[in-house]
Amino acid sequence: MNAPQELLPLKITCKSTRCEDNLHCFQLTKKQLREGPAGRCRSCDVELVDWSRVHRREITDVKHTIVALKLELIRHHFWHLSLSEYAENYARRKGKAGMPEAVRHCLEKAIGNSFHPRQGRQTPFNTSPTANVIHYAQHATATCCRVCVSEWHGIPADQDLTAEQLDYLAELAMIYVLEKIPDLDQEGQKIRSHRTEQMIRDAVEMPHAH
Repeated sequence: MNAPQELLPLKITCKSTRCEDNLHCFQLTKKQLREGPAGRCRSCDVELVDWSRVHRREITDVKHTIVALKLELIRHHFWHLSLSEYAENYARRKGKAGMPEAVRHCLEKAIGNSFHPRQGRQTPFNTSPTANVIHYAQHATATCCRVCVSEWHGIPADQDLTAEQLDYLAELAMIYVLEKIPDLDQEGQKIRSHRTEQMIRDAVEMPHAH
């Protein structure tokens, strides 16, 4: 069954499922892990992902990895979600030349260290007005927290990420960025912020003293 392409409800979490549309969640509870193999859907038990292949983290096999990611409801949601103006403008200001460094820096800061309880909470969802395109990419590519990195990319949460691992995850996130903004300029554009635009509008509309 092919998953529908329409936007999904905003109130979804990493554990949400819609199995009837082939949209699952592969993050199991501790009890489920004791009762059967990892990698199956927490709601319907279906096993769809070739985890050994995905965990090899080969950028030349990234198309297969992306297809697999889209089988999970939360990932599918972000792969098919339209970017907010704020998120898109962030990328357009950086351009193709500046985005890779920004992505890698963000991932290193957010998930580069080993797991701690609050990790991942700093990755905003699309409902946040400050969510930029990197945050969208993190949710889409399972690089939003070390729990998701461990599940999808096979990197234990109790160890710091290596430079090679960060490079791979950053490149995967960049693939998302360029898929969502295929016409991204090489160099960054000068785009006014909403605050600046509002200040200009207010100045134009302000009555002038005679």
